[in-house]
Amino acid sequence: MRIAKDYKTEYAKQIIEWFRDAPLFVDDMKEVFNKKTEKFDVVSNKVAAPCPTVVRFAENIGVTIDRVFAWRDSIKEFRDAYEQAMRFQEEWLMNAAGLGFYNSSMSITALKANHGWAEKNDRQPLKDELKQVLVEFVRGKEKKFEKDHSEDSGNIFIFDDGEMPD
Repeated sequence: MRIAKDYKTEYAKQIIEWFRDAPLFVDDMKEVFNKKTEKFDVVSNKVAAPCPTVVRFAENIGVTIDRVFAWRDSIKEFRDAYEQAMRFQEEWLMNAAGLGFYNSSMSITALKANHGWAEKNDRQPLKDELKQVLVEFVRGKEKKFEKDHSEDSGNIFIFDDGEMPD
């Protein structure tokens, strides 16, 4: 099997480490000229580190992302490691946004798209079957009530100024 040929058992450990040990920020060191002292000072500024991704992991070990996904889909050891790595990525995104290194809206979008997050109201299951109902209120003395209980139709009601049929 070709997939197993190029897979190395250390990749399972490496993918976990790649995501678990990813820094939230890096120090951006710059030399800035100080007019008062007429010397260069080294200034450190913390900036967001790149988000740990499967694309970056694949590049780091010298394979394509498709190869990583093939291993995930066919090798249990790697699939388990991949799932653990994704939990570390989820935590990383929460921390990076919480510390202000990443835009919280972008982080929430990434968490929804890649980690199954949803708004509280989005994940509540429907308790009743949805039915299509068309209601039309008309003025005048016209009374028309049509009820169709067949499986594939909705109910159509037309009635006079709030007079409700039984």
